[in-house]
Amino acid sequence: MKKTICLSAAAAALILLAGCTTVESTQKFNRMGLGTPNEKAVCQTYVEIPGYYFFGLPIFVGSPRGDGEGTMFRNNLTTENVIYLLTKEAKARKAARVMNVQVTTDERFVFFGITRRSIQASGTGVRTRGSALDTAAREYDSQP
Repeated sequence: MKKTICLSAAAAALILLAGCTTVESTQKFNRMGLGTPNEKAVCQTYVEIPGYYFFGLPIFVGSPRGDGEGTMFRNNLTTENVIYLLTKEAKARKAARVMNVQVTTDERFVFFGITRRSIQASGTGVRTRGSALDTAAREYDSQP
């Protein structure tokens, strides 16, 4: 009996940890030219919001608040939420806009009545030459 309770608690903890939002970004491109002649790639970003559902009702779902966040009983798996996190991360990396955006969804059966759904988005944050100069000028003007 104790073994069953321990295994159930471990499974529940694993599900809760696996249902958190993921936001990953890199700025290392191995000197490859991403972007266009007038734009420079500053980051490649990936966002995933997963969720566990019981007969279509949300149990534990990642949160649009950010990386490592989760909510209970709320359906946060929307295109709006992953695009919000994608653009928020690109903006934090000093990108002027995001290009090559892709959004995908996935649903998998886990156990009796329980499914795992997820929505992912990825894109390349770019900065134009003019926006880089404008940012530098604003930062210079704001110094005491």
